[in-house]
Amino acid sequence: MKALFKNLLLLTALATLTFLSCDSRTEDEKWQAEIRYFFMQHNDDYRSYEPVSFQKIDLAYLESQEPIQKALLVLQDTTKMRVKELQLARLFETADEVMPFAQKFSIDQIDDYIKIKASVEGALKRKGNEASEAYQQALRQEENALNLLSDVLSHFNLSIYSIDFANDPVIYFHEYLLDYMPRSAVFELNRESAEVISFREVS
Repeated sequence: MKALFKNLLLLTALATLTFLSCDSRTEDEKWQAEIRYFFMQHNDDYRSYEPVSFQKIDLAYLESQEPIQKALLVLQDTTKMRVKELQLARLFETADEVMPFAQKFSIDQIDDYIKIKASVEGALKRKGNEASEAYQQALRQEENALNLLSDVLSHFNLSIYSIDFANDPVIYFHEYLLDYMPRSAVFELNRESAEVISFREVS
């Protein structure tokens, strides 16, 4: 009897391993399955739930959005003017530090941009050089661009002060029907276990 029980346990373990090794779903399919399972667990009438679309919020997706592209271009242009102001103030080493942001850079570098911006503006104020009208206008445009980026990112539970797509939770924007009514939500999923760790409906 003990031998039979041991054999059954062994067969069960082998079957589980076989199932796991044969799971040919893509990463996207696995994340989406977890979101559907979330509704199954937490919705009294799961049959009224109908998925419409899933969008993974990652670097590629964000940088394909035109408002983000335009905002980053504004920051590049502001950096070019900032470099000139630094050179006029004879802060050549500081100018070299900000130079990389005068070229195309990624949205996930925005937190570094903000830190360097604060440091540089402090250095310029200490020098006491009066900013040109053109530079003041560029700073206003920069502030508008940063506010826009903050608004877009916060929609997906992201912050301009800290973006780490390699280690942060996986984020999905999901559109669905519930009781025939269109809805949308932002999901955060644990990168290791794949379970849903946060859910927020958005208008």
